[in-house]
Amino acid sequence: MTKELISEILETNGYLSLNPVQKKASEHIGKNLLVCAPTASGKTTIFEMYLLYFAVSKKQKVIYISPLKALTFEHYQDFKKKYSKKHDLSFGISTGDLDSSSKNLSSYDVLFLTFEKFDSVLRHEPEWLKDIGCVCIDEIHELGQDNRGTTLEVLITQIKVNFPKVVFLGLSATIGNSQSLAKWLDAELVTSSYRPIPLDIGISYANNIYFDQRKIELAEVCKENLGNIINDTLKMNKQLIVFCNSRSNTISFATKYRELVKKYLNEKETLELRKIAKVAGDALETPTKQCLSLYSDILCGTAFHNAGLVYKQRQIIEEEFRNGKIKVIFATPTLAAGINLPAFRVVITTVYRFSNGSMVLIPVNEFHQMTGRAGRPKYDSKGEAIVMVNKEGDIQRVYNSYVIAQPTDIESQLSKINNLRTQLLSIILINNLKSITEINAYIEKTFYHFVFGGDQEIKENVLEIVDEFSDFGFIEKKGEQIKLTEIGKRVCLLYIDPLSANNILKDLEIKEKQKDIEELERVFVIANTSECYPYLRVKREKEEEVFDVLEELKPKIYFDYEDINLLEKITLAQMLKDWLNEVTENDIIERYGTTPGQLQEFINKAIWINHCTQELIKTTKKSLKLYKEYSDLELRLKYGIKKELLPLVELRNIGRVRARKLFNSGITGIGDIKKNPEKFLQIIGRVGLEALKELKIEIPENYRDKKEDSKISDF
Repeated sequence: MTKELISEILETNGYLSLNPVQKKASEHIGKNLLVCAPTASGKTTIFEMYLLYFAVSKKQKVIYISPLKALTFEHYQDFKKKYSKKHDLSFGISTGDLDSSSKNLSSYDVLFLTFEKFDSVLRHEPEWLKDIGCVCIDEIHELGQDNRGTTLEVLITQIKVNFPKVVFLGLSATIGNSQSLAKWLDAELVTSSYRPIPLDIGISYANNIYFDQRKIELAEVCKENLGNIINDTLKMNKQLIVFCNSRSNTISFATKYRELVKKYLNEKETLELRKIAKVAGDALETPTKQCLSLYSDILCGTAFHNAGLVYKQRQIIEEEFRNGKIKVIFATPTLAAGINLPAFRVVITTVYRFSNGSMVLIPVNEFHQMTGRAGRPKYDSKGEAIVMVNKEGDIQRVYNSYVIAQPTDIESQLSKINNLRTQLLSIILINNLKSITEINAYIEKTFYHFVFGGDQEIKENVLEIVDEFSDFGFIEKKGEQIKLTEIGKRVCLLYIDPLSANNILKDLEIKEKQKDIEELERVFVIANTSECYPYLRVKREKEEEVFDVLEELKPKIYFDYEDINLLEKITLAQMLKDWLNEVTENDIIERYGTTPGQLQEFINKAIWINHCTQELIKTTKKSLKLYKEYSDLELRLKYGIKKELLPLVELRNIGRVRARKLFNSGITGIGDIKKNPEKFLQIIGRVGLEALKELKIEIPENYRDKKEDSKISDF
């Protein structure tokens, strides 16, 4: 069967043969396997082997997990296209709701999930878990990351303990201690330096690029070294990704070099980019200054890529870079984490980044992740990665510390008390643990214990957390015996930090005694959670004002006097209040120094915490009035509206801005639209046609077959 399986994979992908990494891996199909090989070495094809072996040959469910929604979605689309019809396999994806038993996932043969989503699924213990044959863990080196790494480590441990027949496939480009990880997984290890597109790493100083065996002297078309590298790359009709150490640098560089890039566009590309720029610029209902900047950049063939963009904009930039229309992307290092976005050249503008008040060196593994994006299969015979330095003396230092440096070891983060706290309730629940001794015995099965052995620190942390949970009411404790309470189980299944849950419950106790709850008090419950971290920075000139707000709120909210983030949480609550009261996105961004992407991220988190708050109210049987206070917030948070607009915003293409226009013009609900559809369209234009179709209202004759002007061109 293995030969047939490999033949099918070769035919499906148009390969003549397996490459050396894939060939080594094919000898272990069906066994636990850890593959450590460079970016673009064909590790996804190894997952393909495991997918067909388990889903087709053994008729068992296959789970793919990764740290990123974008990476998960990319593989879901790819494999569904390849094999859904060919083998009548059903492919499912879920990266969202973390408070769900996910019974709907039982019908899929192959599932694509994020680490957190699969961890959440395990907590609910659905029946279909017993049908899993294989779990593929992409980017398994993330196990060494703070917080998320602990989630992955405990997730793997839970499967090892409770589903010992499940086979693991771990994929990574950067692991120093791969042998230790393989032993813990009880897995075969395949390591390789093979890369189908050879990578040449050079160091750029004073308009020269120094590679191992050669030197490139750059033509000086700009005063800045980076501009000359960009020019040299575009002159060869190649693309490049420029990694910057801050979001602000991605934006400023994209603007700074847009005219240089524009010189290399032909007439056809210019026309195509105009359409792309419009779609990206119109991604929000009302374009922000950042949208307008992105629009202007894309017109010239450049783009910035960072967390400040909304998801749709990031998707457009990635897709059009793959299509060759966007020539240069200026990105933060998150772009290097997994998604398939290679370029001929990658430039790292500095090996430093600002962290905790000072400039620090980036990790070696991150450096290799970024350089690994260089070299496009099917387009290039090699890839070039260039790291820039400002001093001649740094050339040798960077070469020794990064270019020829080996990947560093991944280290378990489980011993950190905050990380352990977030996982301990699920460890107790899933494994039905009844004593501290049993918890410690479980810890001995983790990667942390496997590497470090002696674990006095973690045992002390367990005791401290159990006492804490007892105080919170999440655990009943008698001596060393423990038992989860109903509220403890619900907190675990809600997938919320126990500290956040305790903050919410304490605050609800205060609010239950109040006659009237002001909006700022209500949303502070949401802001006062670890899930909303990192919070909004408080501008120095606003500190006194925020202190005054805190003084007013003190009797009405629950908070910790020693909380160093308290003013930031108050500021976040103020921003959420503004959002609910229809302050424009541009004004919010200006007022709070945030971005459209960050704003959307805060809103998504707020919606989630608001849901958890409602569930905690139900579980603790608090008042119906209190429940209603938070149930009314859900749609308001989603759309950023006052309560009076709720009947309008869920109609297709009717967001907060159009809903307000309608309401102020006398159209306050569906009945008003049915009475006067022509007035409805006069107010908001032809975008309202979809809403009329949805409501099965006849379209007025003078609105048929007409086109509407674009939005972004009005700015």
